[in-house]
Amino acid sequence: MPTPTVVVSRVLDVGQQQLVPRKAPHPPEPARPPQPAAQAARPPSVVPPPPRALAPPGPRPRVPQVDSGMPGESLWDSVEALLDDVDAGFGAITGETPPQTLRDPTAAKAVPAAASNPESLAAARELFAQLATTHVRHVRDFMIDVKAGAATSEWLSLCIPSIDGVKRMAEQFEMADLVKALETYLAALKDAAADTAFSIDGAPRDKLLATYAPLIGLLPAAFGLDAVKSRREGIIVQSLLLQVPGVRKVTIDKIYAAGLTTLDAYYLAKPEEIAQTTGIDRTLAEHISERFRRYKAEVQAAVPDENRSSEHAHLEALTKKLATEHAGFERAEKDDDSGRKRELRKARETTFLEIKVLMARVGEVELLARIEKVPFGLKVAELEKYLDQAKNRPRTA
Repeated sequence: MPTPTVVVSRVLDVGQQQLVPRKAPHPPEPARPPQPAAQAARPPSVVPPPPRALAPPGPRPRVPQVDSGMPGESLWDSVEALLDDVDAGFGAITGETPPQTLRDPTAAKAVPAAASNPESLAAARELFAQLATTHVRHVRDFMIDVKAGAATSEWLSLCIPSIDGVKRMAEQFEMADLVKALETYLAALKDAAADTAFSIDGAPRDKLLATYAPLIGLLPAAFGLDAVKSRREGIIVQSLLLQVPGVRKVTIDKIYAAGLTTLDAYYLAKPEEIAQTTGIDRTLAEHISERFRRYKAEVQAAVPDENRSSEHAHLEALTKKLATEHAGFERAEKDDDSGRKRELRKARETTFLEIKVLMARVGEVELLARIEKVPFGLKVAELEKYLDQAKNRPRTA
């Protein structure tokens, strides 16, 4: 006689009552058609857990034991415990309240060993990598400034706890190579913090760059810089050049042909060197060099925080300025005042170039690409919407 099929369901907390595992399906409700026999006979080992978003508030109940070959825990119980630990770990990094769990915190390091199913552990590690990508975003911003030679020691107080938190989570997933690389980079951050210099350069800068490089190879989605840096820096360099009076497209072509395409190149190059290598006028080269020196000072003067409050405050002021200039342009157009229109058109373009620099700096490259294509009235509306969302965004600790 074949063994009767056992249908396993999850224990749900519904107050005074509980739904428990049962050996026979409940009679179908009148409004619901009966389940097909093939579906009812599905082996219990492949019954998926209910979606995490639908779980009731409060402690997560334990999943009934399913024979998955794991001692003491079911496959799904182990996977969900892994996800609990990831949530709790990154909640600690951001200062958010971690989800409640029935697992003993002291047993966290034993979770990867319990989840002996390679596919389950790989999926949990993938989730860890995705979360790490979000939570080290300001570390990437910091390292972009380090590479450009514009980083300040004020960023270290944000980067050190974040890297330490990611390291502790990587330890739980037994990612030994990543843990070792994070420990080395963390030591470099702490050494740089011990240096009281405001700007990070010289030996501390070299050490940060050298110890960060292995992280890119181990977790490129979270720590990769080149793609992010090139997209942001291209916008910033071009926008700064176009803010210099007398710079036109032909001038930019000459400058790029000479290899001056990165911020650090402009920070290091002297006006006479720019003039000699590009063939442009010496006076114009001096104006270009001055604009990039001023930008570097602006970057170093910005007070760093994870919410980019300094940049957003500046962006809000520029957005109001752009709105005023656009309203004036529309009035001049209505009055058919060509001189005033020409003046305000130039003013709008200059203000938007400054906005582009800020948007690229805070990483809003996709939003910038979208609003560049719309009329100025819609540009203002999109920027105001973005700033409103930034103000209402939950603050991180």
